Amino acid sequence: MVSAIRFGGLASGMDTENIVKQLMQSERLKVDKYTQQKIWKQWQQTEYNSMNKLMANFILDSRKKLELTKTTSSGALVSGGIDSVTWAKSAVSSNSSAFDVTASANAPAGVSTLEVVQLATGASVSSQTSLDTDKTTAGQLLGFSGTTKTVRINEKDIVLLETDTLSDIAQKIRTETGLNANYDATANRFFISSKATGSTDAKITFDNADAENLRDALKFTNLSNTIGKDAIIKYNGTDELTYSSNNISINGLNITLKTTSGLETIRTDTNVDGAYNKIKEFVDEYNKLIDIFNTKLGEKTYRDFPPLTDEQKKDMSETDIKLWEEKAKSGLIRNDSTINNMLSKMRAEIYEDVNGAGAIHELGITTGNWRDNGKLQIDEFKLKEALRNDSEKVLNTLFKTSTLPESTTDPQAIKDRMKDTGAFVRIYDNMISGIKDIVSKSGPGSESTLLRSVKSNILIDYVTKGSKSLLDSDIGEIDKRIDRENQRMITIEQRYWKQFTAMEQAMSQMNSQSSWLSQQFGG
Repeated sequence: MVSAIRFGGLASGMDTENIVKQLMQSERLKVDKYTQQKIWKQWQQTEYNSMNKLMANFILDSRKKLELTKTTSSGALVSGGIDSVTWAKSAVSSNSSAFDVTASANAPAGVSTLEVVQLATGASVSSQTSLDTDKTTAGQLLGFSGTTKTVRINEKDIVLLETDTLSDIAQKIRTETGLNANYDATANRFFISSKATGSTDAKITFDNADAENLRDALKFTNLSNTIGKDAIIKYNGTDELTYSSNNISINGLNITLKTTSGLETIRTDTNVDGAYNKIKEFVDEYNKLIDIFNTKLGEKTYRDFPPLTDEQKKDMSETDIKLWEEKAKSGLIRNDSTINNMLSKMRAEIYEDVNGAGAIHELGITTGNWRDNGKLQIDEFKLKEALRNDSEKVLNTLFKTSTLPESTTDPQAIKDRMKDTGAFVRIYDNMISGIKDIVSKSGPGSESTLLRSVKSNILIDYVTKGSKSLLDSDIGEIDKRIDRENQRMITIEQRYWKQFTAMEQAMSQMNSQSSWLSQQFGG
């Protein structure tokens, strides 16, 4: 424990505080070294997490642009196959006022016929005349007071209060049944309609006596539309086909019905330019990512610019600190084995033949100069020719999804699945493996949610192993060393102060004796 009283050179005249501080500076060198090691490790974590974020965003963004994943109305991501994309084939309607059409990748090329016999409709009821102006509440409409009434619509109970207004009733119907319900005060009429269409999903039913009374009070006298109608079409000479919606899919075609029509035609063909542009966009974004990796892996490391401690920063300007740290942070993942192994595996596997399809070099897609370290180049003429001749082969070569079970332990099963997977999907798979390896090395940082969006179980190995990365363990060990050194320094500083205090006390005593002797001789 440090003495509560420190003699700061009162007897000796020395700057004891500064002397101890200078003595401790040499002792602090070891702590500063460990602190710099910790900062370096933390910077590495940030750099690794940045690389993972880049890969995750590349996977998510490119899959979305390729229509391999779609966002539902609730915001959830849903994966799909190459067969459902709309950019590989084009479809043209002979009568766009009757229906719009797009083609999925599996739509057969050629001409087909379509006749729109009937559109799908929803169910609806409305006040056929103006409502009674003296009946503006549920109690007045249904003839009750002081209690409640339960009306049952579409098999849902709706509890009405005596004081509920027409707008309140509409709101409760909307909440409980999911139907559209509205009271228009200007027209003084009440409207209910279904959100769905078709004879099965669209209905409005009044299921108890109180509901029927409400129906009559709201003057719903025309009840012919309380059940929706199905869309009816004839396609390629078939008998009538029924659908619950006006948005239908048939034979790889996605059709939006707009009005009834006579016999119309749909021309379907390969969308050569559209498919080429999508593939090129993927390759361009992939090459940008490879450029970033190549830059980071080849960054120079400046050994003479270690991380700055807080004490060192006190004597530097913000500009000097910025310039110093630019060099200090250079080369954080230089020649990193984890990323290099991922890139090497990706380069090797992308060239392998795909079962039932082909190889990317047959499509005019190749790796460039060895200095490009895995970037891809496209021969536009050759790729477009391949798309014209056999677009299905092109799409399978690049985007085929294997149906073989996924394995992480059986080498042969892993190889078989890779051979059964399209070249660009292999890029995704290798990046996902790389992300997992980097997480094991540095943790997910603040990107857990983003990484799980790529693959829901991507962090399972990390969590199973205790949610602690290799760098986390290294930093923990460095913290222990720093704590030990700080305790050692406290002990050393106490010893210095004890020694100087003893010296000051001795000199003070000596000065007192000298003064006494001087007084005696002088007397």
